[in-house]
Amino acid sequence: MNNVPFPLIIPIDEANKIYKGYIPIHVQLGPKGRLFGSTQLEQLVEQRKKAVETKLHQATDIMSFLTELKEILESVPLEKTVKTFNYSSGRYTSIYAELTRIGFDRIHSMSDTMNEIVFVTRDKGEREHLLKVSLSNEYPFVPAQISSDLPKEMTPKPYLYQVLEEHESIINKYQPLFDSLDDLDKHMRIIEPEHPKRNDLWRRIALGHHCSFHIQLDPDYQNTKPGLIRFFGSSNRVQDLKAKWKSYAWNKQESLSVNLLNSFQIESSNTNNDYTNTSDIECGICYSYKLDSGDLPQIICSHPLCNRGFHSLCLYEVIRMKKKMMSLHD
Repeated sequence: MNNVPFPLIIPIDEANKIYKGYIPIHVQLGPKGRLFGSTQLEQLVEQRKKAVETKLHQATDIMSFLTELKEILESVPLEKTVKTFNYSSGRYTSIYAELTRIGFDRIHSMSDTMNEIVFVTRDKGEREHLLKVSLSNEYPFVPAQISSDLPKEMTPKPYLYQVLEEHESIINKYQPLFDSLDDLDKHMRIIEPEHPKRNDLWRRIALGHHCSFHIQLDPDYQNTKPGLIRFFGSSNRVQDLKAKWKSYAWNKQESLSVNLLNSFQIESSNTNNDYTNTSDIECGICYSYKLDSGDLPQIICSHPLCNRGFHSLCLYEVIRMKKKMMSLHD
């Protein structure tokens, strides 16, 4: 036989002395102690509020506190007790109060149980940024879990309005970055990612003659010449592109896309070297921009008929190897 006075009280955070009970009840002991439970329990506690708070702040052991709490609540006159019992009304009341403070216009979607809420924030460019918040049954004693597509990770906060404030602060900080990435997506031929998120700070961009380049922006990008850029294509054309990129003087008065296009333009009338032509990204010889594993190919095809240089084994090489194998069998 279990002689523990309160066998259905369990610790959920022993370090901070936070417990949960079957009644249900949430308790945090110590000087900053709090007690949170059903409407019935809270109304009982309200009638002996000072006595309960004193025991709560002085308590160091959960079983001793519950014993004293039981004795205090038993002294409350029976006629003043509440006859109804609602398991989660106190939790819902707390969440509803927070949502009222934030504003229901900020809610993009919400589950029926209020365990999952998606907020929306619109920035200066009228872009929508979604923030997914997951609330456990122990909320607000346990911080909400946060999920967003921002360049910087967010830190857990005690209250939802604080989470929204940090979300807005990060969005405002990275406005130049979002503007630059949107500029690329609008004016250049993006190969990858196919559906970029706000925390995708890279782009694979197609140039003419089956060449492309990979560009990575710093989160604090302020329209300066990007330091991380990687070219793909045949050796001769890649060398030409690298030379033009190295010699180009970046113009901070122009947008990112304009600077990139200008850096690869050739002043001569030889249109065969116009790398801004993006109409020929399909190729009948080397036809794969990435390997089956999803990685970028590393080996450039050496055959002179292949100008693309993306795949380590082009169609020409496959035919050549098959002919060689047939001649060996003969």
